[in-house]
Amino acid sequence: MKIKLITIGNELLSGFTVDTNATWIGQELGKIGLSVSSRLTIGDNSNEIIKLLEDSINEDVLIVTGGLGPTHDDITTSAFFKYFNDTPEFSEEYWQYLTERFKKITSKVPNLNRNQALSSTKGEMIPNPVGSARGLHYKTDTCHYFALPGVPKEMKAMMTETILPFLKEKSSTELIIRTLRTTGIPESALAEQVQDIIEKYSNITVAFLPQLIGVDIRLTGHSSKEVETIQSSLEQRLGKLLFGYENDTLEDVVGRLLNEKGLTLSTAESCTGGLLSHRITNSPGSSTYFKGGVISYSNEVKMNILEVEEDTLERVGAVSEQTAIEMAEGVQKLLKSDMGVSITGIAGPDGGSAEKPVGLVYIGFVYNHESYAKKFQFIRDRKGNKYLSSQAALNMIRLNLSK
Repeated sequence: MKIKLITIGNELLSGFTVDTNATWIGQELGKIGLSVSSRLTIGDNSNEIIKLLEDSINEDVLIVTGGLGPTHDDITTSAFFKYFNDTPEFSEEYWQYLTERFKKITSKVPNLNRNQALSSTKGEMIPNPVGSARGLHYKTDTCHYFALPGVPKEMKAMMTETILPFLKEKSSTELIIRTLRTTGIPESALAEQVQDIIEKYSNITVAFLPQLIGVDIRLTGHSSKEVETIQSSLEQRLGKLLFGYENDTLEDVVGRLLNEKGLTLSTAESCTGGLLSHRITNSPGSSTYFKGGVISYSNEVKMNILEVEEDTLERVGAVSEQTAIEMAEGVQKLLKSDMGVSITGIAGPDGGSAEKPVGLVYIGFVYNHESYAKKFQFIRDRKGNKYLSSQAALNMIRLNLSK
């Protein structure tokens, strides 16, 4: 199935808005065994939209996102109506729905939104479960044309509820897709470690999908048995490098393990500024195992709240193995949790030295009267260091819980 994707918006071309829609759509299509054959971004220009509709007649599917809103630069709907020689009708029923919907937000629905109550007479309207702009679906002898809003939340809801199920039903290709999630090893080292396994299964497509905080391995094939066999081999080889599958996050995995063992956790953070606690509390039900955290950015907080020894800070500094241990012990004692974890480091871009360069991080851990800290040397990017530090801390917790 040939699928063409067009994202529309002057803000996308100018760089003021990052096109996350195209990436998400490509990933979701991949999960049902489909892929984007071509992709293009254009501005808010009616003639360009119409020309691209004409040029897409030999595609199986065209998905367009952007330009369905109520303002002057939202012209995708009118371009679709013009190309398909459609005479839309004003829907009093949908206008009433919009009126009631806006009453819950403001006192009155703006007149600009009246164009969103226009309904196609030649195509189908695609429901929008989270917004006001409905989508469009036209069908010719060769191609299905879809128009969706550019607002990511609305686009995702409409793709998930309407378009992806439709395309999956129409697709003649049935693929088995599995995703294995790893952390703590770079892509090249991971690929080298499993290369011999991959070479044994020529019928299975193996893709390495690197991210800042880990590498996913995606397996794609037509045989469930073959996919399961290579997956089993990879699981044995990867061991504890493998933390989850599909959409698992490390914080969700840690949360499940804490729940299973009936343990509680507290955090003490310096250079991450609360990011670790934020990620932990992203998981539903985290209140059952997460006691809380202390952002000990200054030495005064480290000493006065976490009871880090002044002598420790003077002797080895805030970014050190001993300080990380005392931070973890201090927050465990303060919040009366089973486990305590701490992060202290130099996030950058400044503040480093030859002895303690930017990216140097110590993560402390305490559980069952045993305390230790690990040293990490990350990168020079501040935000990157914060995420890598929070990932390493979560992974330390996971590995301890998996013993």
